Amino acid sequence: MNRILVAFSHEEAQRRIARLLDSAGLSPAGCYFSGSDVIRTARKLGSAVIICGFKLRDMTASDLADSLRETAAVLVISSAVNLDFCEGENLFKLPTPVLRSEFFASLDLLQQFEAKNLRHPPSHRKEEEQQLILKAKELLMDVNRMTEAEAHRFLQKRSMDTGAKLAETAQVIIDSYTF
Repeated sequence: MNRILVAFSHEEAQRRIARLLDSAGLSPAGCYFSGSDVIRTARKLGSAVIICGFKLRDMTASDLADSLRETAAVLVISSAVNLDFCEGENLFKLPTPVLRSEFFASLDLLQQFEAKNLRHPPSHRKEEEQQLILKAKELLMDVNRMTEAEAHRFLQKRSMDTGAKLAETAQVIIDSYTF
């Protein structure tokens, strides 16, 4: 399962990294503006590789890495000056401008680190179901401007109200937003 999360305070930077990942067939599991949303998602996934900027809307990359010390590997992409202020045992740095080859080499290294050193709780859902739920949440966040937490609560409530499984509710939402 893809456990890559993208977090930048600026939408354009977020889009560029997501497009770069998509070009290599590595669609991110989520894109975020705030560290608190990233922390919540990374903990739900059990472990993650986070690609972020120096400063998010509510915290710095160092704060994020510290909060997710045993859960995520954090790749900070920023100017060399900003990177001097970043510290953390699970924090890796990549100065701008970034070459595509350096980006993917760093990402590969972090994915290996994440697979070897970080905890992965047993999944209660099949990977297909998790992907459906993540995609439905992303649609709700993009179209209805919900936070990740609001989208998840919406899915849970709708699922409980209809008596359907969370994955079934996610599929209904995906079907209703895609033509």
